[in-house]
Amino acid sequence: MATRIVVPPARVGAVDGSVTRLLDAFSRVPVAAVISRAEELPRALTSQVPVVFFLRPPAFHLGPLVWAVQARGKMAFVHIDLIAGLGKDRAGIAFLAREIGVNGIITSHSALVAAAKAERVIAMQRLLLHDDLALPSALAALDHARPDIVEVLPGVIFPLVVDRIRARVPLPIIVGGFVTEPEQRNAALERGAVAISTGTTSLWP
Repeated sequence: MATRIVVPPARVGAVDGSVTRLLDAFSRVPVAAVISRAEELPRALTSQVPVVFFLRPPAFHLGPLVWAVQARGKMAFVHIDLIAGLGKDRAGIAFLAREIGVNGIITSHSALVAAAKAERVIAMQRLLLHDDLALPSALAALDHARPDIVEVLPGVIFPLVVDRIRARVPLPIIVGGFVTEPEQRNAALERGAVAISTGTTSLWP
């Protein structure tokens, strides 16, 4: 019996870590597809979403997944805090930037934001706001790190905090977490978010 050989997608040569390109893409289609499992990727690849967020794949699977996204003309971001088998440090950032060639890094840690910017990939800082007490420290972290873009979670809290965030750090904002309905997407965009991030495939155009 012949053995089927599966050839992974080739790495895209020049990786664009341009915030301008990212915001331009979101101005046309303001949705990022959140991928937690590899089998969700084909739907994202055939959709119109310009950006894909990888949350939990093992580090040794990342290359072909990221390159498949970039081969479709989309941008690939990796949440380094959640990737199994990869150091959550400057070496991990350097690996993602130099060996995998990601367009951007997602992290909750200010030190990794600085490392991502040093590697010339887009640095997205995630703010997970559980309650009012979390906001002051989160804003102080933004002040210190100065990421390229902010992701605010959960989405339902965004209307309550957007003015305070913008007053302190006027950065582009993405809204994620529990954004599962068109009304939630629309509310976030109307309040000034540049995009939403969601794993709900019905919101991927």
